Amino acid sequence: MSDIWNGKQLPERGFEYTTIHYRLYDDRTGQLLSFNSTNSVDAIVTDVLRTQKENPDAHLRAIEYDGPAYQT
Repeated sequence: MSDIWNGKQLPERGFEYTTIHYRLYDDRTGQLLSFNSTNSVDAIVTDVLRTQKENPDAHLRAIEYDGPAYQT
């Protein structure tokens, strides 16, 4: 069953498993608050919400990078 948006059927699409490497900064101070590599947007949203809760005065900025923070 495909998804319906505003009364129109959206085309069928396959899942994408792209690894996203990102870091979360306080935009005011430049302080690095969190970083991760994931293929899940849900994991990014969870990290943003957790980071905002731990740093309520921060103005979060997420930046995507071309590789992980640490070489493995």
